[in-house]
Amino acid sequence: MSARHPLLLPSLGIVLSAVFWGSMWMPLHAADGTGLSGAWVAWMIYGLPAFLVLPFILRNGGRGLVAGGWPLLWLGISTGICNYLYAAGVVYGDIARIVLLFYVNPVWSVLLERIILKTPVTPGRAAALAVGLTGMFILNYDGEGLPLPRTVAEWCGLAAGFCWAVGLVTMRMTPQVGMTEKAFLQYVTAMIFGGAVLAFGVFPSQTDWSAVDWPLAILWIAIIAGIWVLPGLLLSFWAAARLSPTRASMLFMAEVVVGVVTAAIWTDYPFGWREAVGGIIIVSASVIEILFGAHAPTVQETGKA
Repeated sequence: MSARHPLLLPSLGIVLSAVFWGSMWMPLHAADGTGLSGAWVAWMIYGLPAFLVLPFILRNGGRGLVAGGWPLLWLGISTGICNYLYAAGVVYGDIARIVLLFYVNPVWSVLLERIILKTPVTPGRAAALAVGLTGMFILNYDGEGLPLPRTVAEWCGLAAGFCWAVGLVTMRMTPQVGMTEKAFLQYVTAMIFGGAVLAFGVFPSQTDWSAVDWPLAILWIAIIAGIWVLPGLLLSFWAAARLSPTRASMLFMAEVVVGVVTAAIWTDYPFGWREAVGGIIIVSASVIEILFGAHAPTVQETGKA
């Protein structure tokens, strides 16, 4: 990483991970089409990585989990709940709308970073936040008022965004913990939370197990876990731990553009001037954050130990 631009590589990492998350709805819908309900698909795509990562956790007796303490626990809980809600939301709801509601999370990041980390809200950051929210409003405005959640899936999108903001803040509080421990705890939390969702019937989860195309279902679960979830999450954790929560949230807005454009191409979601203008404005917010939004650099951001 260049000494002159210590934030460049993590920032690019965030944008790349946003491509994973913004397009993950496609394999999720494909898995849902095998006969498995979306709620079960969302549970399985985190269960498989949990078992794959478990041997690495046991190798040192789980000492890394203990060393993380309460901040690591909060990180695992918040990101685990976030990812399950997001996965279920894009299966059961309007994909673009779920993504947009999720990306109200820069608001939560600004507030949490100010309250917990005592980070000042600079004029550049305030401008980036305002521009980003304006872009999302334009994307989602339907002439009937504010873009508030209307269904369970949409509330999941909004709640997932808040949980992700909590996760971004706690990532900054656990620099001594490796990505393996962070990822494992997130996967386990997603499994536990997803199990509760299934038990209480929050989403339609009735599955005729005899009618499931199991070879195809298992293939899609493996593809989602191996190509989307594992690399996307590890890249997100690595990059976000090196950036401020608000900067990371702003950069993750690239997911909005990926989600809306892919939904416009492969679903019936309309894509016109409003979507194009909104997407351009959201990207502009990320550029403003990169150029003008940074606060006084921390130890991690300067790259100094």
